[in-house]
Amino acid sequence: MLKSSLKNDFSSGRDEHSKCPVCEVYINQSEGFICPQCRRGPLCKKHRVAGWKECASCVFDLMKKTLDSLRGQETSIRQFLRFLQFLFLVFAVFFTALRFGLAEFVEILRTDMISTYILYLGFVPALGYVLFGIILYNQRGKIEDMVIRIKKLEVRR
Repeated sequence: MLKSSLKNDFSSGRDEHSKCPVCEVYINQSEGFICPQCRRGPLCKKHRVAGWKECASCVFDLMKKTLDSLRGQETSIRQFLRFLQFLFLVFAVFFTALRFGLAEFVEILRTDMISTYILYLGFVPALGYVLFGIILYNQRGKIEDMVIRIKKLEVRR
């Protein structure tokens, strides 16, 4: 009689267990979770990422997309910084031309507005360069942080 009750307990306990599709470890179905994005499951706790509803593979894919987006933004910021450098150089050339008395040879420098405010106009791209340089530095920090988090997730994937 004891053997039959143990056999029934074991077989009923076996029904409550399932295999994690990623690492193939047996888990209780109550402890496992099903990823809402890829619908895999029940997955073990090892493949759950704290603060996320998705499994480690889906979080990894989402972070890779975010990282690609951040790198694209970094490229755009660098291109804008090059444009600001160009503007600064243009204003520096105009300012130098005014100081050497070349205004009478360059038609655009003959207007009073440009010749009066050329120094101030040169500061606008310089200040923009500083501002967007800070933004680029912050963007690089975000990218480095995202790369570190992705490397940690790659192991759990």
